[in-house]
Amino acid sequence: MIQGNTDGLSKAVIEELESIYEMEIPKDVFCTPELVEILCRITTNINREISIYIDRRGDILDVSVGNASQVSLPYMSVRRSETRLNGIRCIHTHPGASGWLSRVDLNSLVNMRMDSMAAIGVKDGRYNHGYAAFINPPESHEEISIEGPLSLDEFCSSILMDQIYIRDKEIRHEKIVEVIEEEQERAILVGVDTDGQGAVSINELAQLATTAGAIVVDKMIQSRKVPDPSTYIGKGKAEELALLCRANNANLVIFDDELTASQIRNLENIIGLRIIDRTALILDIFAGRAISKEGKLQVELAQLKYRLPRLTGMGIVLSRLGGGIGTRGPGEKKLETDRRHIYRRIREIERDLEKVKDRRQALRERRQKNRMPVVALVGYTNAGKSSLMNALSGSNVLVEDKLFATLDPVSRIIDLPNGQEALLVDTVGFINKLPHDLVEAFKSTLEEATYADLLLHVVDCASPNIIEQIDVVEELLESLGCNQSIITVYNKIDLLDNQQPILPIKKPAVYISAVKKTNLDKLIEEIAENLPIKRRKIQLLIPYTEGQVLSQIHDQGQVLEEEYREDGIFVFADLDSAAYGKFEKYKIAD
Repeated sequence: MIQGNTDGLSKAVIEELESIYEMEIPKDVFCTPELVEILCRITTNINREISIYIDRRGDILDVSVGNASQVSLPYMSVRRSETRLNGIRCIHTHPGASGWLSRVDLNSLVNMRMDSMAAIGVKDGRYNHGYAAFINPPESHEEISIEGPLSLDEFCSSILMDQIYIRDKEIRHEKIVEVIEEEQERAILVGVDTDGQGAVSINELAQLATTAGAIVVDKMIQSRKVPDPSTYIGKGKAEELALLCRANNANLVIFDDELTASQIRNLENIIGLRIIDRTALILDIFAGRAISKEGKLQVELAQLKYRLPRLTGMGIVLSRLGGGIGTRGPGEKKLETDRRHIYRRIREIERDLEKVKDRRQALRERRQKNRMPVVALVGYTNAGKSSLMNALSGSNVLVEDKLFATLDPVSRIIDLPNGQEALLVDTVGFINKLPHDLVEAFKSTLEEATYADLLLHVVDCASPNIIEQIDVVEELLESLGCNQSIITVYNKIDLLDNQQPILPIKKPAVYISAVKKTNLDKLIEEIAENLPIKRRKIQLLIPYTEGQVLSQIHDQGQVLEEEYREDGIFVFADLDSAAYGKFEKYKIAD
């Protein structure tokens, strides 16, 4: 099969290219004049680069076609040891007469640990000259060496093969005393700008990639009205991306939108590297952050629902050994096995989560019976919700300057100035383009915001994208059906020069610094003022003749103390405003 850009090629040309696979290259020579003649002639006829892979047995493993100035080297599933060459050499043509090797060629040589990278300059359908590059042993001053310009006889001789065997022997016997750790993933980020916000979105994607443990080596943004349905960025741009990956030694490409199975497959075929999208990246982060059983089940469910329709488009991901971003977490399975097992596992998780939901509902009903007011922290990820939780309650919730530092919901009791208590609940952070499957999986967790009596919308007022982040949170709250009172908490004022920044007016609002504990007293006062449930403690004396009142107090409030005295039943209770007025006639005078 001929790889690469075969558009417009005649059947005869494709058949001649396919015949190259049948050619025999002697083990002791780098190439043959016959093969060079065919490559030069076809290159001139089609005005496109051609590349071939040859192993040390002389077998031709791959034939690819590029365009007039470049050819994307296909992914080869070969050993990439730091102390061995991979046993494959690449020979490709340059239609412009010059056979000089580019930076992309040399980076591909080193990154793929190839035996050699060679280029043939083609002029008027004939061999003009050639160059061949080799990786040097570790003790050498230069990482690579280049031979050339080479005559046709030199290019097709055994001299270049001798260079390969000599270097392989020296590299193989190099003593390595340190343990080589797993290489950190080097990612290139790709986005399509359809609304002028492409730079903002891809910068956030960079934060997500860093949180997942990748090194961002480059970014690519393409302005398009709509993404290409086949390759998201278009075939030509994808081929350009393939060269960018080679030049940066990237081993991962992350796209800023959710990709279809066919888009993933097409991009992998062109680029030759592992492809993941924004959704897979967020799921990977969630997989690493989930601690509770419920959180792990929710992530696994979202991963399975996301991966199931994309099994056919995850060729490189599923065929390679090892893990990596997008493949980790409780949802990591051999998904290519049997879809029936996946469907069965999804049903199992949904049943387990339904039980968890029932338990959570029972807790909510108990709170409602006790009339404990609930205040939920909501906001964009990394806005400082966990820091505020710690500052208000004195707890030690994990705080990191990363996206989604905490995942599982946390609740703590806080004291208000009027002597009232409230339950403060931290929820998972929101983010732009939050995956639909993730929203569905975390529905029971997000419902904490729905059932809360008051919401604290924590905003990072130092963020350059504050308006967009506020809009994202408000849209998600609306989709969840949240219509209760909201206090906008502008956090991180310590990072601003002006302590009263000009921000979108969202009243009631408080400007604070959770880290510096600035204006927390004002926030507590606003919470007490805006809570719809006003609770007060009261001492009551219930006559024995009205014993039924005691059961009403138990139903409508929280009994803190109960004592049977000679003159009646003493009750110390915590009641909301309505119940307080109803039972105030039994109040013991202070």
